[in-house]
Amino acid sequence: MKKNLLPLIIFIFLACFLWKPASSIAAEPGGGEETESSKLLEELKEGFEYSIRFLTSGAYQDVSNISQNPNNDFFRIPRYLTELGLRPDACLNFRRLELSVKPRLNVEWRAWEDGTRKGDDEFDNDLFINEWLTRMRVTEGLFVSYGRENLQWGPSYLFSPSNPFFMDNGRGNPKREVAGMDFARLVWLPGMSWTVSLIANLDEGRQEFRYYEFDKTYALKLDYAGQEEYAGLILSHKESDRTKLGAYGGWTATDALLLYGEGVVSRGSNALYPKNAGNPLGASMEAADDDDSSFKSIFLVGGSYTLEMGPTLTVEYVYNGPGYSDTQADAYYRLRQDAADAYALTGLIQGLSRLTLSRTADPKLRFLRRNYVMLQYNHNDIKDVLNLTFRWTQNIDDGSGQFTSIVECFVGDHTQLFLVGSVNSGGRDTEFRTPLGCQCMIGLEYTF
Repeated sequence: MKKNLLPLIIFIFLACFLWKPASSIAAEPGGGEETESSKLLEELKEGFEYSIRFLTSGAYQDVSNISQNPNNDFFRIPRYLTELGLRPDACLNFRRLELSVKPRLNVEWRAWEDGTRKGDDEFDNDLFINEWLTRMRVTEGLFVSYGRENLQWGPSYLFSPSNPFFMDNGRGNPKREVAGMDFARLVWLPGMSWTVSLIANLDEGRQEFRYYEFDKTYALKLDYAGQEEYAGLILSHKESDRTKLGAYGGWTATDALLLYGEGVVSRGSNALYPKNAGNPLGASMEAADDDDSSFKSIFLVGGSYTLEMGPTLTVEYVYNGPGYSDTQADAYYRLRQDAADAYALTGLIQGLSRLTLSRTADPKLRFLRRNYVMLQYNHNDIKDVLNLTFRWTQNIDDGSGQFTSIVECFVGDHTQLFLVGSVNSGGRDTEFRTPLGCQCMIGLEYTF
C-alpha cells in the first residue's frame, strides 16, 4: 500500500467511528445520563467537517509549432483531454489537535493529434492524497504541524515572487489544483497582530520536478495584520542554492481602492542563460550568475479598484531582474532552434539536443523576460449566479501576450458550470506562444 494513503486510512476509520449510530451508545443504568464515551463521541462529531466535490471536464489544446517542442515530440501534449475527478475534503478539530486530509481520485482520457503519438489515446487513473495535515496546539499561541500543503500567501494574481516554495499560485486556472509538498511548521502568535513561522519544505510531495532535483528549503516568516494594512517578511534558504529575502504587503487606501506589492531579492541567481560552448551546438545553458555577488531582484506592484456596480479592476506590473535582455533572448531562441534541428538526429548530438531542450524548457525563471503588465476585470455574484474574470498579461519586452477568461455559472445550490480558456498571441519566438496557441476547458462541478 502506498505510504501517502495512510492519512486516508486514518480518516476512514475516524469517519466510521464518528458516524456510529446513537442507539449503539450505552446509557447510564440509573437515569440515561451520558457516559464519558458518549461525551467524547459528541465532541468528536462537533469537530468533524467534510465536503465532497465531483468534477468532470473536457479540454482542447492547440499545440504551437515552436522550436521548444519540435513536432510535439518533446512535450507530447495531447490535443484532447477529458477528466472525472472526485475531491473529498475532511477536517477534524479535537481539543489541541487538528487533522485534515484531501484525497483525490482522477480518471483521465487523452488523445494526441500531433507528433509521433498522433492517433494515440489512453486512459489513466490515479488515487492519491494532494494535501494532509496534522497540527497540534502546544500552548495558547504556539502550534506545530507536519503534512502536505499548498502554502500560498500574498495579494498578487500573476504569481507570488515572495513565495520560495511555489511558482504557481493557482489563480490562472482555479479548477486545476496546485500539487502539495511536504512541510514541517512551527507557528508562534506573540500578539493579536503578529505571527512568526518557521517552515521547512522537506519533500516534493505531489510536485513534479521534471528537469531538476528537488532541494529542501527552509524559511523564517514574519507576518503583521492591522485594520487597514498587512505585511510579511520571508527569509529563505534553499539547499545547494542561495538565501533570499522576500516581502509582501497591502494597504486599503479607501473602501474601493487596494494597493499592494511583493518582491524578492538575492545575491546572484541560479537562472540559466545561453553561453558560448565548445559543443556541436556552439552554446549551452549555464548558471552564469551563480557566483555573482550583485543583488538580483523581482518585484510586483499592483492595485485593485472596485466600482459601485460591483466589478473590480486590477492592474499589476512586474519587474523580473534575472530575466533575459534582448541580446540574451536572441541567443536563447537561436540555441533552442539549433537543438530542435538536431532533435531527430542519431548519436551523441541527439542526447545533447534533448539535454539542451530540457534546460531551455525550464531555465529556472518564472517569467523569461524583464517587464510585464497585467490587466484584469473581475465581477462575482452577478444575479447571484455568475462569476466573471477576464485577464490580459502583456510581455512588454517581446510583445507577446495572453488572454485568460474564467467563467463560473451556478445552477442550483450544488452545481456549477465553468469555462476556463486562454489565447496566446505573439511571434513564433516569443514567450507566450510556448507551448500552446490556445486552450479551452469546459466542465461541471457538483458539491455535496
